Amino acid sequence: MPEEARQYRVHGSAAVEPAYSPAPERRPNRQPKKQPNRRPKRQARQRMAVAPAALLGMGLAIIMLALVLFGYAQVYESASELGEQEALVAELQAENQKLQNQYDSNIDLESIEARARELGMQQPTDRQTIYLQIPAEDTAVITAKSSVNPIQAAWSAIVETAKGLWAYLQ
Repeated sequence: MPEEARQYRVHGSAAVEPAYSPAPERRPNRQPKKQPNRRPKRQARQRMAVAPAALLGMGLAIIMLALVLFGYAQVYESASELGEQEALVAELQAENQKLQNQYDSNIDLESIEARARELGMQQPTDRQTIYLQIPAEDTAVITAKSSVNPIQAAWSAIVETAKGLWAYLQ
């Protein structure tokens, strides 16, 4: 066969000679089987075990949270009571100053001296002045507070908080 008379076929991107004929591609004629609509099987959930230590820890955390909250409530109440007491102290100091000014303005030293002379009083003389010397053994010594066991201090704080909580809830 002459070269010009040969016809080439194209198979994809490759040109092939006419003598070569590739096997035709076979595609399976399968159609997917239709499966009936089934509900997925329910699987039983596994039970989770809770460790007793975890329960104890959560219980302690809840108790500590309650103690902290009631501690804050006590602090708030104490702060409000302190504010009321400070206002009362300021009011009493103002009244005291007013009364002191009134007292000072009513003092008449001349009338007091005249009354003292009527009663036979006089200015003290040097003979009437007595000086005392106190020995060092008669002085008072204030000692520091003894240290407290921290466990006992913590326990007493817990007991006091519980008593305060009980009194608050009643």
